Amino acid sequence: MGDDLTISGGAGGITAKYDDMLTYAGVLDRAGDGLRTASGNLGGLVVSGDLAQAVVLCPIEVAEAEAAIVAAATGPAGALWVSGELEVSARFLKSSVDAYRFVDEQLANLEELGYTATGWALGSTAPAVALLGLVVWGASKNDPRLAAALEALADQAPAQFQETLFDNPWMQEALTRMAPGMAQGVGFSFAGLLGSKGILALSNATGGRWPTTDYPEAIAGLIALAGIGGALQDTGNFHVTKTDRDPREFDINAGNIVSTIFAEQGLLGDTKSEGQVQVVKVPGDPPSFIVQIPGTQDWDPTRGDNPVDFTTNVNLMAMQDSTVMEAKVAEAMEAAGIRPGDPVMLTGHSQGGITAAAMASDPGLEGRFNITSVVTGGSPIGRFDIPDDVSVLSLEHDQDIVPKLDGADNPDEPNWVTVARELSNDEGTGSDGQRGVGAAHSTRNYQETGAQIDASTTATMERWRDQNAQFFSDEPSTANRYQISPDQ
Repeated sequence: MGDDLTISGGAGGITAKYDDMLTYAGVLDRAGDGLRTASGNLGGLVVSGDLAQAVVLCPIEVAEAEAAIVAAATGPAGALWVSGELEVSARFLKSSVDAYRFVDEQLANLEELGYTATGWALGSTAPAVALLGLVVWGASKNDPRLAAALEALADQAPAQFQETLFDNPWMQEALTRMAPGMAQGVGFSFAGLLGSKGILALSNATGGRWPTTDYPEAIAGLIALAGIGGALQDTGNFHVTKTDRDPREFDINAGNIVSTIFAEQGLLGDTKSEGQVQVVKVPGDPPSFIVQIPGTQDWDPTRGDNPVDFTTNVNLMAMQDSTVMEAKVAEAMEAAGIRPGDPVMLTGHSQGGITAAAMASDPGLEGRFNITSVVTGGSPIGRFDIPDDVSVLSLEHDQDIVPKLDGADNPDEPNWVTVARELSNDEGTGSDGQRGVGAAHSTRNYQETGAQIDASTTATMERWRDQNAQFFSDEPSTANRYQISPDQ
């Protein structure tokens, strides 16, 4: 089962194959060293005392033996010659891996530069587009037919745009990768209307970060710019308390873990659960914990009473040192009694997955928690530097634009498995009857993808289950909720 899945990274990924090549190179190098040592030992036999004594009694046989020893030590098929061949092969393999990685990196940099430049060029047309829009709007005031056409376009365009994006995921990829350049192009094109002073003022307003081709720096510049109006500021005082909800028990095993995670993420996203983090205790010695972090619940760009908001989204994408949400999740983990040595799996849908990746990447948490695993669904986390000893499983739907918002592919690493799935039209249709990227992002669809992953018997997924066996148990696991609330 799981034939609809596209699995990359992990044990079968390209980087794993690079690592295999380096391992083989090491084996060849060590074998070459061993043969060189053997060659020296064989050479020592030629001048040994035993042969010197035997030459008196059987000179022909000794001469033949010495010739054979010399051939074995230094001849065309001898130990010294073969050791050289092995070491040359080892160096060739290592150099090939270095060359492949260098080319991959340069191509990725060139691709990112191309997207940024294209976005900038498109954004630079903003003043002309705005002027054209004003002209058309003005004309519609005196032309009822044009006014009716514009009204119909405004009614139909959003749904049509959603369907177009759903049917053409490549457009999502292009738009998200061009977005930082496009934002800067828009900003500097309008600032340029004021001359050099306007351009300098905009650059200063972004904290000197714009112009830039670096994705996180572009987002950080946007945060600084929005901060002038009090938006996107990751501030506020909050506290964490255990809810009075009765603990829930359910089974987590190798056959249901991923689907169960996203079924629970769906419940965590309910409006009655706003601002809550769920901690699941899995029986064991020591016990293991699955910490579930919710997706975005408040889309207001100004911080309110719930840090599971748009502000947290943007600050996480700028890869700031830490966010309020990360700090509160850590408090919930401590309140749940998670000790420094207890294995922890962080899971999240959308923003929850970004928070999980940020926490797994935070060296400041290493002494406080033993984060061994991260599971995300619909989360843009490709730019996070998650340690090699943390197992990562990322679920992404082809038609879901959210995991593309970081403008980067997930790393192809042995510890990082990315599972993609193309949704059907029915799965992409929301409760309003419209097909679009919103439905593609739903926890319901990620739960179905999780079920297919649970049924997958591929070597990569079997390896992932082996790495995360500490989170399975024959006994029921217990879930508690922790509420993040504003200080009064």
